[in-house]
Amino acid sequence: MGIMEFYLPMVLNKKTYPILFFIFLVSLHGQVKEKKPRTFLFGLIKFDTESEYEDGYWINKWFYAREFAAPISIIPIEIRYGIGANGKSTGSASNLSSDSFKDDPKKIRYESDVSSISQGVNNIWGSSIEVDVGLINLPHYIVGTSWMNVMNGLSYRSSTLFAPAAVPYNEWAATNSNWGDTTYFSPKLSEYLATTHFQYQPFDNWYLNFRYSYGLASALFYSPDKETWNNDLSGSGTSAAGALGIRFILDPGKSNRFTVGMDFRYSYTKIHTINDPNDITPITRFDLSNYGIYLTLSAFYGGNKTSGDKAKRSYYRKDYIESLKTFNKFMSEYPSHSNRHRAEEYIADCEYKIPYQLMEKGLVLERSGKTQKALNMYKYARSRVKNDSIAYNMIQGRIEQIALLWMIEAEKFLNESKYIRAYNLVKNVAEFSDQGKKEIRRFKSWVILGEGKEYQELGFIGTAMEKYAEALEMNQDLVYEVKALQYKAGIQMAKLATKADEFEEVQLAIYSLEFARELSGGIGQKNEQLLLDLKERLKSYDNYKSRALIDRRMNLGRLELDIARSKKLNIGQTLPEVEALLGEPHEKILGNNGTDQEKQLWIYFMDQRSLQLSFQNFLLFKIEEL
Repeated sequence: MGIMEFYLPMVLNKKTYPILFFIFLVSLHGQVKEKKPRTFLFGLIKFDTESEYEDGYWINKWFYAREFAAPISIIPIEIRYGIGANGKSTGSASNLSSDSFKDDPKKIRYESDVSSISQGVNNIWGSSIEVDVGLINLPHYIVGTSWMNVMNGLSYRSSTLFAPAAVPYNEWAATNSNWGDTTYFSPKLSEYLATTHFQYQPFDNWYLNFRYSYGLASALFYSPDKETWNNDLSGSGTSAAGALGIRFILDPGKSNRFTVGMDFRYSYTKIHTINDPNDITPITRFDLSNYGIYLTLSAFYGGNKTSGDKAKRSYYRKDYIESLKTFNKFMSEYPSHSNRHRAEEYIADCEYKIPYQLMEKGLVLERSGKTQKALNMYKYARSRVKNDSIAYNMIQGRIEQIALLWMIEAEKFLNESKYIRAYNLVKNVAEFSDQGKKEIRRFKSWVILGEGKEYQELGFIGTAMEKYAEALEMNQDLVYEVKALQYKAGIQMAKLATKADEFEEVQLAIYSLEFARELSGGIGQKNEQLLLDLKERLKSYDNYKSRALIDRRMNLGRLELDIARSKKLNIGQTLPEVEALLGEPHEKILGNNGTDQEKQLWIYFMDQRSLQLSFQNFLLFKIEEL
């Protein structure tokens, strides 16, 4: 990969760029197959539910792949070694010649009018080694955030020339005999710099690095043999440098990682103070403008991807629920991350899209006949809606549609005399829809009527009549059904009247015979005589009748007391408090198909109405009279 990256710029020209750009666009287009987006509300809302990836996947992959990565915290050491030249700074690029590659003679200043040092192309090249230590990401540690890694530390640099130029000592000796020694102008620099690195990392395996340094420099610049330096002659000054390079990470994913890279560096050093106690040179100042290419090795800590990057990967694969959960984790782990606002945008988008995605799953389940699972999905989707009335109404509409279908099915069970199945289905509907809550009393009346039928078939006519009366009190629409059953019971009682010896049985027999006579226009002479005998027998039960009347009035009083107590109900009361006021409910419905004790619906049947109390977390939160 490295060879191709450095070789391609040499063989490509401007004419090939449009062709490569076109190939690049075509390849990107082919990576994702376009599919028609799904629409809701006649096209007002569109979601590309058929595509594997979320819109913007490839833009994110190429330009924002690491926007939630953790910053690099510290670079303990970075070493650079390279070759450079004290480049020419005069002339123009349009007028190049052999002199253009020589050092500028004006950058060396002298005490008097003496011949300048003549440096050729071979005299300006040299090597240097540079070491950065203790580079710390100050913005990360001071304010807790950093849009890019800004590393600050100290640098040391040492440089020498390969083939320094000889000074014109013969000409200089004519001015000052002390300047006539054979020597070479060979600056040996030692620089101590404060360094700042700006790092930009778009991908996991490499990053761009810009460096700026400023500090002090010292130099030995006279060498008698190109290998040793005259320590009696030195200089000092300032130095500034800038560099641009690329770093390749050798082992991404580890906590301590290493990089190798290449830098292009430019520096400008001013040796403005010359220490020459023995007066051995006319040089009073010199500047070095250096250009170089450096091989770089470094080690660093930090820079790994975070839970935010994982969350974004889930987002672009349309797993919005997992993405939202992971983004919230990222927000708690990195409360001051520089791209926190971007995470908030993703969170808001996930919260918006999750209900629609869940509703889509619910529709798939509903079409496949898995209505209960579809209902659970819709209820879950409804619980995830935030400030979106359109989504809420759409999901609620699907829930009410299921409620309507189940109510129709319950009516079919009712027509087939499957009263308990019908009632249980309505109870299930009552957990999530008012359609069930409004009809639960009516379906309960049919269950009681069915119980009365069973008692009547077993011969417990008195108990059956009580059930019929209770059912009729709950549902006046049963009047004809109850009268027919009572007539049938009267015929039965006419046969059993001779054996009637209990007050309730005698009374019921009389009522049944009279009712049968009323409906049929006559019951025959034998039954008429039986009716007279039963009435005579009934007179002996006056005391019992009085007691029954008293009990009835007391029951009515207790009913009125229950209603009065119900008016004392308050939102927030606990289950035991409500039970102490009203007693045990006539019907108790637990949430989630009878498995959730925290959600309950208590129903009290009173006169022609019912009192329905809804509990959440064992606390009363809703009171309804239907």
